[in-house]
Amino acid sequence: MNHKLGSMIIDNPGRRSLSYRLRDTALVAAPLGLWGLFALQTWTALASGEMLIEQAYALVVLKLTALDFVGVFFLLHSWVIYERLLFRWRQRAASRSG
Repeated sequence: MNHKLGSMIIDNPGRRSLSYRLRDTALVAAPLGLWGLFALQTWTALASGEMLIEQAYALVVLKLTALDFVGVFFLLHSWVIYERLLFRWRQRAASRSG
């Protein structure tokens, strides 16, 4: 059994449409935006004067960051699994009709 997925995404002309580019841009912009918010919140917490509130706030921000990382990881992992299944389904359909 050979799991060669070489040119499934990059060389496929159907993947160059505007809808796919918008989807890919949204997938990149969402985690970058969340990381930007994290950096902004951390900078705001460090710029404030009260130390105890700052530490509690930093812990909450770190927990949210960890949840964000796990969420993005599972989202991308699920997307890759979906693309692999879709590729296999298309291969099977093509082999049945051909």
